[in-house]
Amino acid sequence: MSRKYRIGIVGCGVAGAASALFLARDGHDVTIVEQAPVLGAAGAGILLQKSGQTILQHLGLREHVLQHAAPLEELYARQLSGSTLIRTRYADYGPECCAYGVHRGMLFSALHSELWKHGVQIATGCVSESREIDAQGVWIRDSCQRRHGPFDFLLVANGSRSRMREACGMRARTWNYAHGTLWFIAPLRVPGRLLQVVRGNRQLFGLMPMGDGLCTMYWGLPERDYPALQKRGLAALKQEILTFAPESEPVLEFITDMQQLHYTSYRHVWMPRWFDRTTLFLGDAAHGMSPHLGQGMNLALVDAYRFSECLRESQTPHAAFTAFRHKQRAYLRYYALLTFALSPFFQSDWPILAWGRDIALPLLPKIPYVKRQMLMTVTGMKSDFFGSELQL
Repeated sequence: MSRKYRIGIVGCGVAGAASALFLARDGHDVTIVEQAPVLGAAGAGILLQKSGQTILQHLGLREHVLQHAAPLEELYARQLSGSTLIRTRYADYGPECCAYGVHRGMLFSALHSELWKHGVQIATGCVSESREIDAQGVWIRDSCQRRHGPFDFLLVANGSRSRMREACGMRARTWNYAHGTLWFIAPLRVPGRLLQVVRGNRQLFGLMPMGDGLCTMYWGLPERDYPALQKRGLAALKQEILTFAPESEPVLEFITDMQQLHYTSYRHVWMPRWFDRTTLFLGDAAHGMSPHLGQGMNLALVDAYRFSECLRESQTPHAAFTAFRHKQRAYLRYYALLTFALSPFFQSDWPILAWGRDIALPLLPKIPYVKRQMLMTVTGMKSDFFGSELQL
């Protein structure tokens, strides 16, 4: 491909920043329009799976990121009673395979530092509200009525709550989950695994190392219960968590104020079509999911890599959009449907689902074929419903 494009990207999260970096390295003129006034480290811990590690390797950032990450040898979930619900060992997928716990802000910082090196222009403090198309190209109009552009095409990667879907006339259905997570980052090293403790599907505790001597603790609860939790106070909350999961004790010692805790809700996004003639949606803006499979950031990285491949191999941007849909549709559909189906088994108001989970989940890995499919899924390397492995 010899033509170089003017590309506007809405959002400087993982999908937007990784896309910008891939495209800038291919020689395109890239501008990011980001609503945050300042780019900086923020967010909780995330799981960097094998798929995401492979994309960071393509970006030349894998070793740098892993220096600030914590290797996770297994995902371990137990019942409140102490019995094992499931134990997924990454070494069963491959002898050198593991996941990594990473601070989301650390990954952002690694991507952002590379953007400057490759000449990507970043306009901060701009809430993108609409697009305009004229003879010069396509423009982004922000909430301050400023126009950014013109561009040959747009990539929209500003998260599951993107206003640009409606502004571009793109149909989308969103499902707001009734449950969310209260989380906290502690300056503490914990064992190299993601630990979860569950009781039914109403209570969920998690503890994950994430490198640089930090860990994330999270406590799942219905969103409707959050105001009552705040009224009960910090002491009652800490005692509840400690009783539920004694492993939380060293983390709880660092919490002295309710303001240190952050509550995050989830939503699921379906877009029947991710693009039109001038605009393509990527990452959570196109396929937001709950975090129960730990794939969101990894899917965003795969989106970025595969679109850059499609643009490199296509004659026009629209042809690249079409090729991207062909490459990603089965992969994203698999993870979207599986995440949506599994989430209520871990957080919902339907106890019967938890009963079924507690019976079936310990038995499934005993079937060799099913175990292999589960490992491929967890590592982010399952390309579709039919068992094939993702090629990156």
